[in-house]
Amino acid sequence: MVDQSLRDRVFSSEPTYLTDLDLCQPQNALSPDPAPRRWRTLEYTTDEMSGVMLMAGPETAAPEVRYPLNARGWHAVSIGVFGDHRESVGLLLKLSGEDTFSVLTMRPMEDEQRAGQSVTPAHRTKRITELFWRAVDITGQDLVFGQTAWRVAAGDGVGSLRSENTRIAYIKLVALSDPEVDAIKADRARTDASRLFAHNDSHGFHFSHRTTTAEEIRRNLECFRDTDFSRIYWEAGSGDSLNYFSKIGRVRIYPGVGDFMRQGDRMHSESWNIFWEKGIDPVEAALGHAHDVGLEFHASYRVAGFHYPPPGDHNSHGPTFYKYHPDLRGVDRAGNRTPRMSYSYPEVRGFVVSLLREMATYPIDGICILYNRRPPLVEYEPPVVEGFKAEYGDDPRRLDDDDPRWLSYRARTLTQFHREVREAMDAAATEQGRSRIAVSAIVMRNEQENLANAMDLKAWIDEGLVDTIIPYSSAPNLDSVAEGWTDVRDAEYFVSLTAGTRCTLALNIMPRQMSPEAYRKRAAALYAAGVENLFFWDCTVGRADYSTSWDALRRLGHRDELEAWTSEGEPALASPAKDMTKLGDWDLSYDTPG
Repeated sequence: MVDQSLRDRVFSSEPTYLTDLDLCQPQNALSPDPAPRRWRTLEYTTDEMSGVMLMAGPETAAPEVRYPLNARGWHAVSIGVFGDHRESVGLLLKLSGEDTFSVLTMRPMEDEQRAGQSVTPAHRTKRITELFWRAVDITGQDLVFGQTAWRVAAGDGVGSLRSENTRIAYIKLVALSDPEVDAIKADRARTDASRLFAHNDSHGFHFSHRTTTAEEIRRNLECFRDTDFSRIYWEAGSGDSLNYFSKIGRVRIYPGVGDFMRQGDRMHSESWNIFWEKGIDPVEAALGHAHDVGLEFHASYRVAGFHYPPPGDHNSHGPTFYKYHPDLRGVDRAGNRTPRMSYSYPEVRGFVVSLLREMATYPIDGICILYNRRPPLVEYEPPVVEGFKAEYGDDPRRLDDDDPRWLSYRARTLTQFHREVREAMDAAATEQGRSRIAVSAIVMRNEQENLANAMDLKAWIDEGLVDTIIPYSSAPNLDSVAEGWTDVRDAEYFVSLTAGTRCTLALNIMPRQMSPEAYRKRAAALYAAGVENLFFWDCTVGRADYSTSWDALRRLGHRDELEAWTSEGEPALASPAKDMTKLGDWDLSYDTPG
């Protein structure tokens, strides 16, 4: 067994370094001096090589260029990137015969820091770090480079576009032998390793990069090709605000909002307006590419997303379900209305189910109920209070918050909601001639926290209402920063709950950024505890970036690799790197601290 997460170091051939990036075409896209809409060419030297790198800054908006590979057969392809201790550098990369870019990113000093190395800013500014891309047949192909760029102001002058810093030093090719190619193909055909699930909020790329094309949406999914990921959980809506062309809810255009809390919120709105004008449905674009990559597509929905607090309340602007139905809002223990819609009312559940039913008109593989944002959904509304009083003779508002009778009774509301969801998905599947549309739910950290939020997971599983349960974190109150599942005993409840049932368990791994070693240790420990699947919230934010951490993460389904790594003493996983001795006319051995 060969540990293929170790990049191109497992292959037998000596690498070839292509350092003359000034051969990229067209030549008029290159310039020896910094210039808008041009790649700057800059000479550099290391102890092992010299060459000409391509550089583009935050306002360059450099065009696509092609490097002629003039090679045949399968190769492992890596890119040498000149880093920076202060900010990320990244690039767009694809073969000339492909229609979707991969996005490669190196974050500030992160690889070295994650690996526990002591690296100074001066050290990092002299370093070229390799990002492994993929093993692929490059016969007859050129390599296409691009720079991520997006509009932040009107016009075509400097400052109208913002870009990711891009510094490409070299292309590294390792030719693969026929047995090595056969081993890669056999490995990709394995199904036992496809145990990873990813999430994308389908918001961040609108917010950060003002996405305007279907190809830019597809980039968020291309990273999962030939990995251990088998599902993408793609957010399709939040409350009555939808991320597709809904006929029931609102699309994210926000007419009438002239001033936003953040620049990204404005860009998000502009992005959606452009998609609307072009007739490009983001969910449709994402779903098609997900299936092409080999992923199931699960449309996900934030059940509590009907109303947001100021100053970030642009999403609540205009005619909304929340404004039209003040009588369906939550009620706290003291009888006050709360700023949320309550699922104790059949009208709220019916509206949400109609949205999920609309999502199921797409050829999706499943839907997912996201309980991990802004609970609770059921409080002390009259229907549940009066129902409890009729059954038990007590007023729940005079009981302790954690009274087991009250918690169990209140949880019936969301169990009923799941019955209605299951019925709607079964009806949609029947209409489409399909066997089943799966239902997933992201839930809280343990039995007590779930019941405190009106969620009776055992009832859902016993009735077959959910197909996958995804505990968000072992940390309290849905903490997204704390490390989750550091004590595998926290997973025992969920392993026991799903054992022997038809419900799949997938634990979410947090925080969003971890070292490659930490990913491997956490996965190995959870597998040993009986967990079969792993979930990654915000997987394309700080995770799927082609760093050393991503090399480890994208193969975490390979339990045999984890076991071998553990038995070898858990050796460090680090990015190959080369220190430059000269950049342009600057002798880097001449140290200038400060």
